[in-house]
Amino acid sequence: MFERTLADLVRGIRNHKKNEDKFISQCIQEIKEELRGDMSKKALAIQKLTYITMLGYDISWASFNIVEVMSSAKFSSKRIGYLAASQSFHEGTEVITLATNQIRKDFLSNNQYEAYLALNCLSNICTPDLARDLANDLITLLSTQKTHILKRTILVMYKVFLRYPEALRPAFPRLKEKLEDPEPAVMSCAVNVICELARKNPKNYLTLAPVLFKILTNSTTNYWMYIKIVKLFGALTPLEPRLGKKLIDPLTNIINTSSSMSLLFECIQTCIIGIPDNLPLMKLCISKLRTLIEHPDQNLKYLGLLALNNIMKIYPKAVSEHREVVLGCLDDEDISIRQRALDLLSGMVTKKNLPDIAAKLLRHIETAEGSYRDRIVEKIVELCALGTYQYVTDFEWYINTLIQLSEVSETAHGPLIASQLLDVTIRVRVVRSYATKQMIALLKSPKLMANPKEGGICEVLYAAAWIVGEFAAYVNNPVESLEAFLQPRVSVLPAHVQSVYMLNALKVFAHASAEAATGGEHAGAITQEERDDQTTVVECTPVDASTVEECLAILHARLPLFTQSIHIDVQERACLVSEILKFYGTMRDQGNDIAGELVTLFTEALNPVAPKAQKKVPVPEGLDLDAWINDPKLQVVDSDTEDSDSDIFGSRVDAGNNGTNDSGDESERSFDISRAKEERIQRNASNPYMLGGGKKTQKSIVDEEMTHIPVAALPANLGPVIVGGKMDAKKKKPKKFTIDTTTEMPENARPDSDDESSSSLHSKRKQDALSSININEPLTASDVLPVARHRSDIQREKEMERERELAAQRAAKRGASSSAKSPQSPTASVYTDITSPEVQAKGGKKSAKSKSAAAPAPAPVVVKKAPAVYLPITLENCEYFTLSFELTKVDQPPQPATSTTSATVPIKLSLKVQNKSDEDLSEVLFTLVESQKDKITVTGKSSAFDIGVLEAGSNTTISQTFNLATNTIIPQLTLKLTGTSSESIDIDIDIPIPMSFFIVKTKISKDKFAEILQKSASMASASVKVPSITIQKAIEILADQLNIEVVQCHPSGSTASFYARTNQNQHIAMLAKDRDGVTSFDIKSSDSSLAQLLVKQLSTLFLKQQQLN
Repeated sequence: MFERTLADLVRGIRNHKKNEDKFISQCIQEIKEELRGDMSKKALAIQKLTYITMLGYDISWASFNIVEVMSSAKFSSKRIGYLAASQSFHEGTEVITLATNQIRKDFLSNNQYEAYLALNCLSNICTPDLARDLANDLITLLSTQKTHILKRTILVMYKVFLRYPEALRPAFPRLKEKLEDPEPAVMSCAVNVICELARKNPKNYLTLAPVLFKILTNSTTNYWMYIKIVKLFGALTPLEPRLGKKLIDPLTNIINTSSSMSLLFECIQTCIIGIPDNLPLMKLCISKLRTLIEHPDQNLKYLGLLALNNIMKIYPKAVSEHREVVLGCLDDEDISIRQRALDLLSGMVTKKNLPDIAAKLLRHIETAEGSYRDRIVEKIVELCALGTYQYVTDFEWYINTLIQLSEVSETAHGPLIASQLLDVTIRVRVVRSYATKQMIALLKSPKLMANPKEGGICEVLYAAAWIVGEFAAYVNNPVESLEAFLQPRVSVLPAHVQSVYMLNALKVFAHASAEAATGGEHAGAITQEERDDQTTVVECTPVDASTVEECLAILHARLPLFTQSIHIDVQERACLVSEILKFYGTMRDQGNDIAGELVTLFTEALNPVAPKAQKKVPVPEGLDLDAWINDPKLQVVDSDTEDSDSDIFGSRVDAGNNGTNDSGDESERSFDISRAKEERIQRNASNPYMLGGGKKTQKSIVDEEMTHIPVAALPANLGPVIVGGKMDAKKKKPKKFTIDTTTEMPENARPDSDDESSSSLHSKRKQDALSSININEPLTASDVLPVARHRSDIQREKEMERERELAAQRAAKRGASSSAKSPQSPTASVYTDITSPEVQAKGGKKSAKSKSAAAPAPAPVVVKKAPAVYLPITLENCEYFTLSFELTKVDQPPQPATSTTSATVPIKLSLKVQNKSDEDLSEVLFTLVESQKDKITVTGKSSAFDIGVLEAGSNTTISQTFNLATNTIIPQLTLKLTGTSSESIDIDIDIPIPMSFFIVKTKISKDKFAEILQKSASMASASVKVPSITIQKAIEILADQLNIEVVQCHPSGSTASFYARTNQNQHIAMLAKDRDGVTSFDIKSSDSSLAQLLVKQLSTLFLKQQQLN
């Protein structure tokens, strides 16, 4: 069958533009057939699927086939598989777990190109499981000498840290070493990873400041790496102030000499963040930013304005010197630059230049469009309102400016302009006369009614109507005002605006009627002092009875239009005004003029409510705002019970009555209703969340029966709520150009600190798992990366753990029973009885009678990362004794050499002796043999330690400290055990001394190790071959048991080098090679006997490991 190549597929897709989906579906069917062929066909099919997935088609059904192609031995096929995996695999792909071992095998391969593929793919498809399983191998790969692989490995580690944060602490020491790598590319990769990590938690990386500072001061031209380091310092300097002072000179040098604009910008940003108190440096930064702003490149100009905005928060005066440059940016074609320039104006405005800046912005409004025009309107209001109008010297000018802004068509800031008109008129008393006059003219403006959309520019009419009504005492012509309020086209405005018109029309009429009745001596009249304080002359046109009649005629003629409004709140206000006017007319006809009383409804002084007044209301004591007032579940049950058998009109429907109204049915319905009501009352009485309880009064019972209670819903947009109170009587007399900042606050209002603390709690960002890891703490036993193991090894380890627990339990029981028999014996630790072939009983008089040794029990498992100097061993000897002992190294410094003695290492021997015979033994004594007294000394006066009498079946434990001479390695400790029963007992016991007692754990560099090997010609050699031991396992055993550290390990795991030294400063160098399952160890040592002892020790250790496996 003909097979399409990738070129055929691309050509066919281009030729089938009209039915592309159908053609691709046909190709996918062909590809599915090809995936059943050999590897070359599968690779071709996967290659075509990779192209198809780029067009947006799902190929998750072929994930398993992609893994198959990834495992191909042919590099060209493997590359296709890895590319397809990078394109199509994601965290939800189930077959990723099948690729784990293949990825590990490839990036540890000797073929560097296969390693590139695996590492690149891992960076794209890394999941938490992949990161966990491969983290240990990637850390091993960090020691490779291949630069290209090392660079990719370092970069992949960042993705691993993101997916598996627990890998950061074990891997960080290796990553830190790469900052000092001689290869610049490797160092650059390490800097990149650490800088990205520092964005999560900068405090973790303060300890790297000296290394990074050294890199920064080196004379290299890697600007990209400099940018990363400078960015990191920008995050570190707020945490360590001393670092900022140290950075002044290098940053100044870079700012003055660097030709890279990106590096220049990052240095300026770091200076702003970390060194803001250095004024000369800030001035240098501002001068450099000016060059960026004047640069023709739009990107640099934007960055310059952005950085200048940050400096303006610290030194606004220094930035204001460049006002002309910033204002010039308002004419730029790029809207983003214009918006950044607008942001800078807030720090440049003064009392002198505010009118000029506002005039320039008003000219820009004429040519601006869309959101930018709204942004200019908002900025003008923001500049004028800064610091409660601290830069405004002429409030008449500001009111005129707001009126000009209200003429901007289709602006979205109508509510903002309205709130400013209200705020200025309320706070600045001296402009109320001028504001009222201008608002009357504004009410007549047809432009504001051209687009009567709620939230639009018509919202300004809300403020205008309120100001005219609230300050009606300044209205010179009430008839003109009422005609503006009640003109017919007002009915097209939003409902909340019409409602304000109605109420404020009544205010104007009340003031006019009171003026006519009292001659200006009523409660709402303005005083002569208030007239004199106004910025404009208050015209005093007298109001007579004819004017009042004319006002009444206008109100009676035009109110009916609004009393019949479709908006319920407008209708309610209009009816209220109409009824008040009727009452006024009735009382006046009876000879009682109530104009003076009517105006008192609106003469109470008002203050604006503080913006945070509601938030500062104190919670009453005993009120739990989080508790339910009633249980919503029970409410649902009640509503279901009441409404389940009712029709849409609230009448109960009986399915069986077929519409008949029999008296029996009516009685049943009334009985059901009363029963349901009683059940509801009982549930409510027993519900702790329902208010009330106990016996009900007759009134409460009647209230409960009222199922429909009319509730008047207040309109959503009633405008600003103005709260008046008796506290206003304490106000001081207004002064000229004094801005009243008085606001209404609730009683016992909470202080501002409460708000700040609550807002700060909400502003805290949630930290991810990587941010919460502290890399400065020392590594612990839990900081061990998981290593993939076969399930048989895990099962075997579990079985050995169970056996070890059972053995410990048996030993504990025997120890408890023996202590009960001989309470005078000291308390002994738990020992595991194990027969060791290394400890042999030498023939005494009764050695022929000794019984055969018991079958050996499993040896304890060495727990990784918990090094033990020696494993407990038990010896069963002859028919009299059972001996078990434990040899440990004492944690104290070795005793130095003197003129008469050599240096020594203290060790402690804990020896447990049990009499298993039926006879009592006497004169039981342990003595150090004569041949070892020159090498081993006993702490105390005698080299013998006496047990004395040991009864039949009893045991005891003794401990003794020995000092081993360090001038030679002692392979074993020999003791002589003597005692007396019916015959004398004489037994020699050899206790092996671990070589780790004489080896000092030492880590050296690769260069130092190479120097030692250069002198290996004069060193003794030895070798040993061990089957079935991997290099990785050998590294663990040698570190845990012999204190021998690995120097370097090949990424493939086939070779490794080791080093250690003895306490006599003798070198131990070792090379391990794994060939076909057999690991050979070539040993070089300064002492030939030491090399031979190491061979024996290695054979013994690895033999035990094979027995465990």
